Amino acid sequence: MTFQNITIIGNGAMGTALAINLSKKSAVTLLCRTPQEADEIRDRRINRRYLPKVRIPAQVEISAEKAAALKVADLILIATPVSAFADVLQSLVGIRKAVPIIWCCKGLCASSGETLSIEAERILGAKACFGAFSGPSFAEGLATNEPTAVVVATNRNHKRLLKIASDLSNDSLRVYANSDLVGVQICGAIKNVYAIAAGVIDGCGWRENTRAAMITRAVAEAESYLGAHHCKRSTLMGLSGFGDIYLTCGSRTSRNYQVGMALAAGKNLEQALASIGHVAEGTNAARLILKRAKVLGVDMPLVEAVNDILDGSKTPHECVLALMSREIRHEKESSRKTRH
Repeated sequence: MTFQNITIIGNGAMGTALAINLSKKSAVTLLCRTPQEADEIRDRRINRRYLPKVRIPAQVEISAEKAAALKVADLILIATPVSAFADVLQSLVGIRKAVPIIWCCKGLCASSGETLSIEAERILGAKACFGAFSGPSFAEGLATNEPTAVVVATNRNHKRLLKIASDLSNDSLRVYANSDLVGVQICGAIKNVYAIAAGVIDGCGWRENTRAAMITRAVAEAESYLGAHHCKRSTLMGLSGFGDIYLTCGSRTSRNYQVGMALAAGKNLEQALASIGHVAEGTNAARLILKRAKVLGVDMPLVEAVNDILDGSKTPHECVLALMSREIRHEKESSRKTRH
């Protein structure tokens, strides 16, 4: 038996797309930030700011009444920016323990660089059921029923996890179960950093050779970072890892890719973010991952180069020169430093 009532918190592009897609099997409420936003979307059946090309079917309930929407929910999906994540979780304290809380935001805790599941356990408690929905899934494709495959990872056992994955799947959305909750979240955050790098490459006029080299070394770099967190290599090679890296590094639709393009054109970070008009999670993730990598003893030259470009301390050309001048080593040599 599938989820009967799904409440989605956040009326951005992904929240709206999930509401449209999941309404094929379940009663879905899209919970908006303000009554004004709810009224406009409900009246027009279109989210003009975030997903203007896709009509929202009548069976999707549009609301700003949070208490009522949560009362009937047997699944809660969080589709807000990472910056709102902790506040949203605080509002869910006391919700029925049997109700899974799954987030679609891809980032890290701003204070520590830890995964969002650490924040979730701290706020909701270890007995709550929570997890992450991740993978190569642009909102418009999800909303228009393009065949899409993602993963869901939770803090529950294999049987419960498979049930959640199965209940979220339909004829255009295939959801795989993944038991590596930490790995899935790290992959979701780190791919945004590499998408910025891909945008920089395109914006500088470099082409396939450079992009292929960057993506390949990004995977190697991410593998060392995941290894330092005791995550599974299969997660990196799966949908939330390589799948999402491939998607966001190869499409100008990615917000993080667009930031990279703007930076290559000579804009500073503030101007780049203003030009796209939306949140680009990779700009914060780059700083947090690099800081944590240094603590863990993981060498991440690509992430470091992205940080240098973001803060304006180096130009893209200077970063590439530094990367190409690094000491030659064996391709399979790990970038994780050995600790004695």
